[in-house]
Amino acid sequence: MKILRFLIDNSVYFYVAFMLAGALVGYFGRVPNFIKRHNGRVQTLCLILLLLAIGIEIGSNKEVLKALGNLGYKAAAVSFLSVLGTIFCINIFVRFLTKRE
Repeated sequence: MKILRFLIDNSVYFYVAFMLAGALVGYFGRVPNFIKRHNGRVQTLCLILLLLAIGIEIGSNKEVLKALGNLGYKAAAVSFLSVLGTIFCINIFVRFLTKRE
């Protein structure tokens, strides 16, 4: 239980660590072909499950539902800027990694 609590409290660090580990594994070409073939499907499935979990969390939180009208524009702006920031960062990383090849 202590390990689970530690992971929950420090989850952002683990997300970043796993993403960096995956990027390094992919960069150095240590990924088996059977994983490469199904990687897109696994990503899509995990994304769908993540969105479902987020929807369940939002739907079950009555305070969020009450405040949704007031937070609507702010939430939309944060979401939009998050997507733009993600696209920007991905482009930087892709350009950085492709220059080395």
